[in-house]
Amino acid sequence: MEIQITGRNVALDDELRAHVERRLNFALGRFERRIQHIDVRLTDLNGPRRGVDQNCRIAVHLRPRGDIVVQDRGADPLLAVAAATARAGTAVRRRLERRRDARVRGPGAA
Repeated sequence: MEIQITGRNVALDDELRAHVERRLNFALGRFERRIQHIDVRLTDLNGPRRGVDQNCRIAVHLRPRGDIVVQDRGADPLLAVAAATARAGTAVRRRLERRRDARVRGPGAA
């Protein structure tokens, strides 16, 4: 599972990168063979003014096709990452369950 992490107005140190990868592996690890790659963008929306302005956007690119994009905000990047990865895990699970159910029902089944 290839993970690309970028930041805008956020200091991407090794600790934050490791946290993002750990949370993604926890939330999405069981779907690893169905995921082509993941793009994570961390953004500080307000700059130094504080507040709940740390945004985490996660785009999961599935095999053979399909993208899932989720985002969440938090008071610091760690909270935003935790919330967004949980959402990503739920969204990927739902999408893959729908695909499986559609295959089981077969074409033209109502």
